[in-house]
Amino acid sequence: MKVEHVGKNIDVTEFIKSYTEHKLERLKPYIKDIDVADDSVEVRVTYAFEKHRHRNRVDIDIYFKTPGGGVIHAWEESNDLYSAIDFVIDEVERQLVRLKARRKEERRRLAKLKEMEKRTVTVEESIERPLIVQEPMPLEKPLTVEDARMLLEEMGAFFLPFRNAETGEVNVIYRKKAGNYGLIIPGT
Repeated sequence: MKVEHVGKNIDVTEFIKSYTEHKLERLKPYIKDIDVADDSVEVRVTYAFEKHRHRNRVDIDIYFKTPGGGVIHAWEESNDLYSAIDFVIDEVERQLVRLKARRKEERRRLAKLKEMEKRTVTVEESIERPLIVQEPMPLEKPLTVEDARMLLEEMGAFFLPFRNAETGEVNVIYRKKAGNYGLIIPGT
């Protein structure tokens, strides 16, 4: 974080600079939380003294030199320069907290938007596929009902369509929950 001190109608001493920089240290965690590198932040602190009102004014501008960038500006006036510095640092801290919340919400919104986009693509892909797909019979040669039952047990499947050797029609044998088997015969 680069800090520039500017004085207007006031002599900016080393003590004022060190006091301000010490107070600015408490802002560093917020800047890191916003995903901004420390070296891409410039801070300009302007100290001004108004002689006719005997007031000290402190302005702080924080410039983010990153994509998306941004500027935070705050100012305070007080009879005491150091209390003005404290108040303006508090205001900058509030603004950084709000900025952090906004950026976090924006990341959430973009992630949600990306997820919705993925779902839309998945739905579009499923629409492109035909609803009913014609498949060949698993077994071409005719079987007796008992042979089909034994084959169903061997395969571990829940149902098996087969051509009945006795009638020549397509039948379906399936497992029931009770452990026995059911047989579907066309026309019955």
